[in-house]
Amino acid sequence: MKKSPLLVAPLLAAALSSPTVLAEMSEAELEAELEAVASRLGEGYSPSGKTMTGGLAEGQTKRWTRSLEAGTCYRFVAVGGELVEDLDLKVYSGADLVASDGGAVSTPVAHYCTDADTSVEMRLQMYEGQGQFAIGLYARGGPSEDAPLEASEGERAMLAKLAETAGRIAPGTDPVAAPVAGTLAYRNAHSIEVPLSESSCYKFLAVGGAGVTDMILGVSVDGVEVASDRISGRNPVAQWCAPRSAKATVKLTMYAGGGPFALGAYRTRAAAAEAPEKVGGSESDFVANRLRQLHAQFGKARAAISPVFRGNLSTNDEQVFDVRLSAGHCYTIVAAGSPSVRDLDLSILDGGGRELQADRTRRGFVHMDTDPCPAFTGKHILKVKMAAGFGQFGVQVFSD
Repeated sequence: MKKSPLLVAPLLAAALSSPTVLAEMSEAELEAELEAVASRLGEGYSPSGKTMTGGLAEGQTKRWTRSLEAGTCYRFVAVGGELVEDLDLKVYSGADLVASDGGAVSTPVAHYCTDADTSVEMRLQMYEGQGQFAIGLYARGGPSEDAPLEASEGERAMLAKLAETAGRIAPGTDPVAAPVAGTLAYRNAHSIEVPLSESSCYKFLAVGGAGVTDMILGVSVDGVEVASDRISGRNPVAQWCAPRSAKATVKLTMYAGGGPFALGAYRTRAAAAEAPEKVGGSESDFVANRLRQLHAQFGKARAAISPVFRGNLSTNDEQVFDVRLSAGHCYTIVAAGSPSVRDLDLSILDGGGRELQADRTRRGFVHMDTDPCPAFTGKHILKVKMAAGFGQFGVQVFSD
C-alpha cells in the first residue's frame, strides 16, 4: 500500500534539511549520475540548459518550462537518489502530452523532436519513494548546426529496416520527412510532428530491433487521437486520411521490452483514375446539370471516378449502388434530384452493410467529403433515400 503524500511530505522536509540525508548523495554526485545515464543512452546529444536538482516527497510533482528549437530532437533525462524507487516523467506541449516515461524506474527518459520553435512543460513526479533528484535536457541537431549529425551504425541499420518495411507494406508512398531512429527503454516514448495536407492519406510506421517486444503507435491532431496501432508486436502501422491541413503528433511508446527503433511517416502518391468519367455524365437534363453545378462548387477540382448512378424514387424509397473505393484516397460525392425532390439523403456503407457516414440534411441535394477517408480498398455501398418528395436523381463520386 502506498504511503500518503500528506504524511510523507513533513518527513521529507525534515529529512532534506538533515545533513545526514544530504550527505547520502550530494548534488554533485546526482549530476554526475545524470551525465552517466545520459552518456549510456548514446552519443550525439549535448546538454541544453542548466541541470535542475531538488527533492520530492511521494506523490509530489515539480514543473519546469523549456524552449525548444525547430529541427531539433531532445532527450529529457532524470535520476533519483538512493531513496527514490519510481519517478515518472511527462512532457507537455500546451495541453498535449508529447513524450513520457511512466515505467517503474528511478531513471526516466523521454524523447521528443519538433519542427517548429516551441516551449514545453516538463513534469517530474515522485510516484514511489522520496528524496533527491536531478533532471536535464539534451539536444541533438537544430538549425544552428553546420551539418546534420550522421546516424550511427545501429541507427543506419534500423533506418534500412524501416525503408524495407515501408516498401513492402506501404507501396506507392513517399516519406513526408526524414525518418528518425534511436533507442527506447521500457515505457519510454518518442514523438515527432508531421505536417498533413488536406485530403491526403498517410501511413505511419515503426520497426523495432533486438530486445523490442511490443510498441504502440498513436497519431493525434489537436490533442485528439485519430489513428493508432495497439496490436501486440514490434512493427506498428497506423493510417489516416486528413480532411484538412493540420499538424499531427506521432507518438511511439515502448510497451514491452526495449531497444533500437526507427519511425517514419509516408504520404500516398496521388493517382489519376484509370478510366476518367465525365462530370454529370453524357446527359444534359436537370439532374446532370445540377451535378455539374455541385461539382464546380464543392468538388475541389477532383476527377469523376464513377459514372452517374441514376434512379427514380417515391417518398421513403431507397436505392443502393456499388462503388469501389481505395484506401489512400479521399472522395467527394454529390447527389441531386429533380425539382420535385425535396429531401434526398445519402449514406456510405462498407461491403458488409455497416454505415460509415451519412448526410441526412433536409434538402434536395447532397455534397459529402469522406471523413474519415476509406480505411480499406474494395466494395463500398452508396444508399440513396427519398426522404421527402419524388422523382429522378443522380449521384456521382470524385477523387484526386
